Amino acid sequence: VPTMDRTIPIIADDYVDREFGTGALKITPGHDPNDYAIGKRHRLEIVNIMNKDATMNGLVPEEYQNLDRFEARQKIWEDMESSNLAIKAEDHQQRVPRSQRGGGRNVSLQSSSPASHH
Repeated sequence: VPTMDRTIPIIADDYVDREFGTGALKITPGHDPNDYAIGKRHRLEIVNIMNKDATMNGLVPEEYQNLDRFEARQKIWEDMESSNLAIKAEDHQQRVPRSQRGGGRNVSLQSSSPASHH
């Protein structure tokens, strides 16, 4: 992760659709049930970078801490572009679960222990 000087593992898993996009998939075990299952199979660490109010916590670089998730996403993208780390942006259809009643996004928060909730 260039913004944090952190290395991340590269794994192979049958869940990934190699015909979609680059054929690579970012796995975030604390983000959704599919990523959690993949992370568990490969013993990946669950890293929670969000507070319960959807702001960034102290595990992210200081310039992103306490930003709302959408603000942080925009700032990270801008920082990646200005550092020549972004190759291109493409529109694609997200598969985000929605609530039947309210239409809002269903977002899960996985953790390895109660102490990992920040």
